[in-house]
Amino acid sequence: MSHFIHNAPYYIAGSTPTALRKPRGKLLELSDLSHFLLGADTPQELMEDATQHIVEILGVDYCKIILLETNGHYYTRAAYYRNYIVVRNQANLPEGKAVEKLFNNVLDGNKLFTLNADEKGLTVEERLSLGLNSVSRVCILPMCVESNRIGVVVIGDGLGFSMDFQREDTRYLIDLITDQLSNAIHRSRINQQLENLSLETVLALSKTLETRDIHSGLHSKGIAELSEKVAMKLNCSPKEVREICWASLLHDIGKIGIEDSILRKPGPLDEMEWERMKTHPEIGAKIVSEISGLESLAPMVRSHHERIDGKGYPRGLKGDEIPLGGRILAVVDSYCAMTEGRVYREALKHEAAIQELINGKGTAYDPLVVDALIEVLSM
Repeated sequence: MSHFIHNAPYYIAGSTPTALRKPRGKLLELSDLSHFLLGADTPQELMEDATQHIVEILGVDYCKIILLETNGHYYTRAAYYRNYIVVRNQANLPEGKAVEKLFNNVLDGNKLFTLNADEKGLTVEERLSLGLNSVSRVCILPMCVESNRIGVVVIGDGLGFSMDFQREDTRYLIDLITDQLSNAIHRSRINQQLENLSLETVLALSKTLETRDIHSGLHSKGIAELSEKVAMKLNCSPKEVREICWASLLHDIGKIGIEDSILRKPGPLDEMEWERMKTHPEIGAKIVSEISGLESLAPMVRSHHERIDGKGYPRGLKGDEIPLGGRILAVVDSYCAMTEGRVYREALKHEAAIQELINGKGTAYDPLVVDALIEVLSM
């Protein structure tokens, strides 16, 4: 984004609107702004970063993003002010009914709307909401994606910065930014809804496993907590951390396809039973791969019993052939299994389990993951 901040402010801070830094051709570079908007991990992060960048790109005093929610009301979701102190927290606050009527008119007309500080007929509440108590003018921009009404962007200037909203270059820039922001928020909201739906599915499947085998269900919850921390320690992205956590909850989901006589046997498995048990990673991977939104978990679920030296199962993967999530699960799963114990095997103490992991570095386990888990457990 620093590329855009460097090239896009066409107005020098504190200068008049006519002092353009770059010719109109440079405006086309802002078409790449969508790459930044697509890179945000959550809708809230997207909006918080966007307000600051819009202030810097347009050279205005402040920017607020106000969304129309499903209940029909407007809420300020992000705000950024350049040169003055915010008197109250303006994030996630509902807007007044009078201002909501104004926003509805802007969205109905789907065009830019400006108000000056000396505008008559505005209440104190409206002036405060629009920021006209601090700036001399506000511009309200509609955010729509086809028939979807997203909300409005409110930008204010005249305190220390000003721009000519009638200039063709300015209007082009504003339209481009608003269009990209609207689409990014719309996409982010849809993705968030899909993620919430996926999480509900993960929890339902995890509950199904717990109902079938209470030990496996509780075991998976413990692994999920540790795996999440290890993934964060290894600097995984928020999306990767989330998926590793979900895969941890479902890593043993394939056991619902294993016969009770094997799954609940109160002792060591014989050779034939063990071969049958070793099919549960493939069964689990098949289950999650056929559920919309969970397909990306399949490789981790399938590989959580693979070994770095290639002697694991079900596919004998080795080294980096094993997804990072699978390598994390292998280490955390082993630690939890050793410290929890089994009916036929006493639990190991923490120190003994750690020593087993250290002994297996480079053969059974990824050394970096083992070190990360040790750091997490020592915190």
